[in-house]
Amino acid sequence: MANFWKLVNTVIKDSDILLMVMDSRFPNETRNRELEKKILKENKRIIFVLNKCDLVTKDYIESFKKKIDNSVFVSCTKHFGSTKLLKKILEFSRGGKPIVGVIGYPNVGKSSVINLLKGKKSASVSSVSGHTKGIQFIIAKGKIKLIDTPGVLSYTDDDMLKKILIGSVNPHQLKDPEIYAQEMINNYPELISKCYNVIIKKDDFEALDKIAIEKNIIKKGGEPDLKRISVQILYDWQRGKIHTNKLEDENKKYPDKDK
Repeated sequence: MANFWKLVNTVIKDSDILLMVMDSRFPNETRNRELEKKILKENKRIIFVLNKCDLVTKDYIESFKKKIDNSVFVSCTKHFGSTKLLKKILEFSRGGKPIVGVIGYPNVGKSSVINLLKGKKSASVSSVSGHTKGIQFIIAKGKIKLIDTPGVLSYTDDDMLKKILIGSVNPHQLKDPEIYAQEMINNYPELISKCYNVIIKKDDFEALDKIAIEKNIIKKGGEPDLKRISVQILYDWQRGKIHTNKLEDENKKYPDKDK
């Protein structure tokens, strides 16, 4: 871990501007305060890049912007936000050719943000946590030099469900995915009910059985395969399939959608 922080400190010192990539659904959970302190100590500028904004409402976005200065919402899957982000970077660089470090938790979309700025695939992208193994350098639009870094996990964060929901943990690697899927169902019963077309009551501990039967994920002998359905539910969340906050009219939400 010491070598990891040495690597991160090098990126901070070598960068003129730092992009802290976060998940729009979990801004507080994916905001790394320890890194912020390190960046500000070096008198570097931070731009908070909230990815996956297509999974939250426009009202939520406007509300969040009032809380944190220098925040830019993007959706890499919808190719939205690159113009605003580039404009903010160039504004901070004051016409120079900045070196921009890209940091954040695993699977919040750091490499996807880099590809959004590049305009085409350049950084290696994967939905599996920990895909970026080391520092990568990429030249983006406006002659901006980007530094991609490995994901940053908090030492003190013991909330496994939180790590799963932000995509920092691969559900296939969980010993008991049923525990976390059930906890998620208890936290978001209406959301899960709508997504899987089943009736789920508060603290419904038969919910996994209902969903498995609805999705026809059954073991030999006719029993619901609770482990398989649990992994699928957790993956569905990570991939943005479980949500109710999408705006109905994407054209209204993305008026300046990048071509």
